Amino acid sequence: MVLVNHKIRLLDRYLFWDFFKTFIGTLILLVSMIAIYELTNNMKFMVSSKVEQSHVYLYILYSLPANTLQVVSPALMFSVCFVIGQFSVNKELVAIMVAGVSFIRIIMPILIFGIVIWILLTLFGQFVVIPSNKKAKIEYSIMAKGSNRLIDFVYQMHIKGKQGFYYVYWIDEAEKTIKGGFNYIALRSDEMPDFVVSAQKAKYIENPHSWLLNDVEEIQFGNDLEVKSVNRYTDKIYFFPEDIKYFSRPTRNPEEMNLLELSEEIESRIQKGIPYRDVVVQRHTAFAMPFMSVIVIALGALAGAITKRSAGVASLGITIGVVLLYYILYSTCKTLAENGGLPIWLGIWLTPSLFLGASYFLYRKMNI
Repeated sequence: MVLVNHKIRLLDRYLFWDFFKTFIGTLILLVSMIAIYELTNNMKFMVSSKVEQSHVYLYILYSLPANTLQVVSPALMFSVCFVIGQFSVNKELVAIMVAGVSFIRIIMPILIFGIVIWILLTLFGQFVVIPSNKKAKIEYSIMAKGSNRLIDFVYQMHIKGKQGFYYVYWIDEAEKTIKGGFNYIALRSDEMPDFVVSAQKAKYIENPHSWLLNDVEEIQFGNDLEVKSVNRYTDKIYFFPEDIKYFSRPTRNPEEMNLLELSEEIESRIQKGIPYRDVVVQRHTAFAMPFMSVIVIALGALAGAITKRSAGVASLGITIGVVLLYYILYSTCKTLAENGGLPIWLGIWLTPSLFLGASYFLYRKMNI
């Protein structure tokens, strides 16, 4: 009994080490290819941008964690499919199973590794990818502005504030000024209009917290919405509770926020009256997308077990097909979830559930 357990442990080490070496090599290859692509794709900024080239290299560096996260699952599937496929082609898999070791037991170390990778990728996404995405966005903004591209631009926006509603035109964040039009409806405690302000321009003053409005028209309302007064001012200071960042950054990219920030963003959007389904979707995605590592290992192992020809060619073809199909279905369901076509939990977890069910069906069908 001790001898059998020892041989099984040797098999575990042999199979897992072979898989792990293939996985690391494939991952390095894919990440290197993406880095080269990013470098060539952003070469235009080196030529046209007025900023230092170091910003291009920093952008590529900060983009690597997110790109790495995207290719881990394809690398996992290719590696497990290739290694198990080699065992199958060389009849080693059959010999091991004839000796009384089940297929599930054979691939158990790799399955456990997939679960560990799922947890690690979730943490990696929260603590490495998200901070890197924020830095990458800053570097890209510097590059784009150096190439005279107009970004970070807010034009014509209706938004809810703490005490009323705003309608603003375009924002010059450098001057902390809203230009082209600034409109505000102040609400009383009973949610009825108290007064309406229309101005040509509004400049935010940090100390003290206030807004200087130019070319102002102010309309005061009574309790029955009758107009009490209409006044015009060349300049007037108002103490609105919001600052310039409230308008220049009404929403943040959910992919650049961790779970805590996502919760804060939901509350902020509710307060501003802005849709927030995409933020809730991202909360599910933070766990669902890394779970793909478990699914591709299960599918890859089954695909490798039925490989009868060259393991390398078969593994590459299967990996491309499965990963493409997974991403297409997942992206479609995610878009439907964001737009309200599907419940959020269903839109995000439908694809993983389908592929996990397909893995179980194939396993039962193959009777291995």
